Amino acid sequence: MANKIPKRLQKIFNAFDKCKTCKNSKNPLRHVLGGGKFSRPQFLFLFINPTHLNISSHKKYKGERRFPFMGVRHFYKFLSDVGFLDRRIIEPMYKRGWKIEDEKKIEKSLRKHNVYLTNLVKCSQPHPLPPSKKAIQEQLPLLKREIQAVSPRHIVTFGKIPFETLTDQKILLRDYLKKVRNNTYKPHKSINILGKQYDVLPSFFPLGHGNTPKAIEILKYIKKHRSYS
Repeated sequence: MANKIPKRLQKIFNAFDKCKTCKNSKNPLRHVLGGGKFSRPQFLFLFINPTHLNISSHKKYKGERRFPFMGVRHFYKFLSDVGFLDRRIIEPMYKRGWKIEDEKKIEKSLRKHNVYLTNLVKCSQPHPLPPSKKAIQEQLPLLKREIQAVSPRHIVTFGKIPFETLTDQKILLRDYLKKVRNNTYKPHKSINILGKQYDVLPSFFPLGHGNTPKAIEILKYIKKHRSYS
């Protein structure tokens, strides 16, 4: 069964694609949107922004633009290691490389595991630097509409930038790892998002300058204790 994007969410995606910043800078890369379980998932995983390493950001790519880290096999291995993606999908990818048909398999598995993936900023960049504060603030109103449309039970933020944007609080991620280890890790309330506050769960970024082992430890805890009050 096809996982159709709800009309309300598609309108929001269309608004992201009209980004004036990318048009003015003649950015050749495409926006990467959101994907997975489109309606009322247990978790919305919020990352920072896509880069040229995401193969769906390139105009020649024939598939969808629904997932962060499309084509980055280590990321999807991370999701399988923490139990949010079926391992049987990942093993063939490591043996023969990425294929466009992997998209549908990943999307089906994300729906099964009750997860929606998206980025704080949808603009793809030709470098690994974080998005500017200006870009974050410009896209925040649309992100709020996206969150409202998807209506997740919990939001997991990867890295400090998404967490601080959604909660307006400063944190040290190492403190939250300690809370995982002593079983006191609890959600934070988000800023007002179109009349509602959401439970926000901070995690280390799982790739690059982040910390994969610590992100795995936190995500396994989150999965085990998914029935937060």
